[in-house]
This record gives sequence, C-alpha cells and structure tokens, in this order.
Amino acid sequence: MKKLILSITCLLASLIIFTTISTAQNSKNAKEPARDYYLIQIYHCSTAKQIENIDLYLKNTFLPYLHKNGIEKIGVFAPLDNDTASDKRVYVWVPFKNIQKLDKLDQTIEALDPMGNAAIIHLEPTDNSLPYTRIEKIISKAFKFQPQYARKSSLTKSSSRIYEYRSYESPTENLHLRKVHMFNEGGEVTLFESLNFNAIFYSKVIAGSRMPNLIYMTGFNNMEDRNAHWKSFGEAPVWKKISAAPEYLNSVNRNETVLMSARDYADF
Repeated sequence: MKKLILSITCLLASLIIFTTISTAQNSKNAKEPARDYYLIQIYHCSTAKQIENIDLYLKNTFLPYLHKNGIEKIGVFAPLDNDTASDKRVYVWVPFKNIQKLDKLDQTIEALDPMGNAAIIHLEPTDNSLPYTRIEKIISKAFKFQPQYARKSSLTKSSSRIYEYRSYESPTENLHLRKVHMFNEGGEVTLFESLNFNAIFYSKVIAGSRMPNLIYMTGFNNMEDRNAHWKSFGEAPVWKKISAAPEYLNSVNRNETVLMSARDYADF
C-alpha cells in the first residue's frame, strides 16, 4: 500500500512538473507574435510584350483572385532598368498569416482542371506564344523583430517612389543565421526603423533557388531620398559598431540589390 501511495505521489509530482513546464512554454509562445510567410513570385521575360501581358494578367485576374481569397495587400514591382535588360522581370510579393494559408491557396489552384478555361491558370496569349521565360518562386518567413509586414508607410503617393529589394546570400547556414541575428538582436532592424527606411518586410528564405539567404525590402520617395537615407545609415554609430563586430564578419558573400517601381494596379 505504501509503495502504491509512493508511486501515485511520484506520478502526481511528475504531472505537476510537466504541467508547469508546459504552461511556462505556452506562456512564452503566447507572448511571441505569429510571423508572416511571404511568397515572392518573379516572372522572367525576354520581351516587352510578355511584360505587358503579365501586367494584364496580374491586374485583371491574379490580384483580384488573391483579394477574393482574403489576401489584403499585394505588391507588384518591376526593376527600373527593365526596358534595357535582356532578363525583364516582374516581382509579385504575397503575404500570408501562416504557412497553412499559403498551402490552402496552392491546393485551391491545384484543384482546378488544367484542361478547363479557368483564367487563373491560363496566361497564354491568343497567338499561343510563351507568356514568360520562366517563373521563380521564393518562400520566406518574417524576422522576429518585424513579424508582420508594414501596413502603413510615410511615403508620398508619387510615381517617383523607389522600392529597394535586397537579397543577402551567405556561404554557410551558420553564417546566414549570424546575418539574421545581426538584423534582429544585433540592432539593424531597429536602426532601419529609427531612420525611417519604410521597410515593407524582412525575411529569411526557407525555400528558393538561392540559399541560405535573407530578403528585405525598403521604400523611398525618390532616388535622392534613397541616397540620403543610405548615407545616414552608413554614418550611424550603431552600424559602424555592428558592421565591425567579429561575430558578423564575412556573413554575406553575395548581395543582390534591385531598385524597382511599384505597379499602380497593385497595393503599394
């Protein structure tokens, strides 16, 4: 009987400890806001006509379809040098509250009959030419220091607005995580905020053609505004400190910067 009571006592003690740990863990998780997932879809084209057709498809079909499916704000951007580039691109940025929302959208489109006439999966021009060269898709997860995309901006409504897309690739996973740490705990995101860079999002790529890497996007009223912001950034004591910190050195071996304008039919 004593052994039975001792066993029950030990069991109850274990349950109490487990419950306490679980409650503490759940409490911690409850304090951490949910983080967005972002789909970045890049249409690569070789002709101006393809770009024109992609714009019509996005404006009249794809964006209305996403809005109807509960996605509030979608960005469509094109590089400033698209006219002269051999690889002409259109960037579509789609935010999701969680990965399940992204999966649900994929399942909805996958369920369509490819032999049918659903406009969402038919981009082919009437002359049956190719609508694009290829589509590149990237899935990324928001940084914990900006877990959701910025819904407000101080930018003026003007055709001179410039958006800056940056992708930082690292040679190893460890160095990539150090660069992510530099943005979060290191203070880079906070510095961007203090200098009013109008960052739409910061994210670490979890699936894409270039990994490991992170992607973020900032906005400016014009090129002069952009250059002035980066000058202030480079002169900031915080940046000088973290950029020289030994734990962050050599954490990036390829930096792609794309200056873009927003399409007026989208939400930016």
